[in-house]
Amino acid sequence: MLKKCMAMIVIGWLVSGSASAGQKEEVSALLQSRIDAVLAILPQKDMPQEEKNRKIMEIVEPVFDFALMAKLTLGKTGWQEMNDVQQKEFIDLFVARLKASYLDKSSLYSDEKVAYKPAVEAGDKIHAAIDVIGKEKTVEVVYKFYSSAGAWKIYDVEINGVSLIQSYKSQFTEILKNGTVANLLEELRKTSGN
Repeated sequence: MLKKCMAMIVIGWLVSGSASAGQKEEVSALLQSRIDAVLAILPQKDMPQEEKNRKIMEIVEPVFDFALMAKLTLGKTGWQEMNDVQQKEFIDLFVARLKASYLDKSSLYSDEKVAYKPAVEAGDKIHAAIDVIGKEKTVEVVYKFYSSAGAWKIYDVEINGVSLIQSYKSQFTEILKNGTVANLLEELRKTSGN
């Protein structure tokens, strides 16, 4: 009986292991295809910056869950402090800020190379890392994916060990601790140019 149980555990482990290996490969392939597509656009000197920005967003938007990222920066308590109208405005302002920041960093591209690392499991999520190799330094970027309605979406990005979501969360928590939701929205309006 014990042997049978052990055999079932081993089989179960092998089956689940191979399924997650397939998922890790799927996430790695998805990330690489998106980054390669962006890297094909960045060096094009004859393409106007506005067109570059539009094309880059067309590539990356489908894999980023910007709305979830916005919610995560507030945490459950901060999110619940807002009414529906404030939640919508917060998401709009935060997403605009994230996109602007992403495009701003993309415009600094100067022929860096990208090395892809194998994706790893993190509970029911998958983390896929790359090294961005410049002339003077290498930066590790980890994209954190979760499965949503059969598609893999990014919910956080870590740069050299620092989580984008946690960085924003500490800023927003500080504003809410010393002020109100209205103060937070006003701060976001200022930095997003609205």
